[in-house]
Amino acid sequence: MAGDLVAMIIGVPPVGGAVDAVLAPLYTDVLLAFGKIGNQQRAQRLGGSRYHEMFAQGADKAYTLAYLITQRAQMYASRERVRATLTVADNAPWRIGERGRGHFFLGDRVAFNVEGMPKGKLYVGRVSELVLSWSREEAPTWKITIGQREPEDPLARAFETLQEIFGLLSDLGVF
Repeated sequence: MAGDLVAMIIGVPPVGGAVDAVLAPLYTDVLLAFGKIGNQQRAQRLGGSRYHEMFAQGADKAYTLAYLITQRAQMYASRERVRATLTVADNAPWRIGERGRGHFFLGDRVAFNVEGMPKGKLYVGRVSELVLSWSREEAPTWKITIGQREPEDPLARAFETLQEIFGLLSDLGVF
């Protein structure tokens, strides 16, 4: 465009097409090729000694919807997660059982503290696994796993479902 504006001066040939041919790889493959999305709240909470960024596979064109979905999925995958395994022996200090028969059971939210953490800070998570073991020499003990098994981004799952629906509609010939 700037070359064509220069060509408006009398006696100067138009050079806009030539300039565009030279600069097109720069503004299509360099300027908007990659993007960076930062989570300021997470950065302030974690301080200066945090991991700064990760490359999200599939985020190669920063002006597409796929870029936004990929960045969101990467931020979800790199969020802080706490998973712990606790052992409760013979109903001490908690009783484990369904509603009305114990303090908590599979799927309930519980709070716990890990040795060495500051007093008053608690992690809250859902009980994802309960394993009861006992033998003739050992009292019954529960191994309790608190935390998520595998992270799954709800927004990415919604887009996958939407993509499946559009694929089915396309197969049916709706569009």
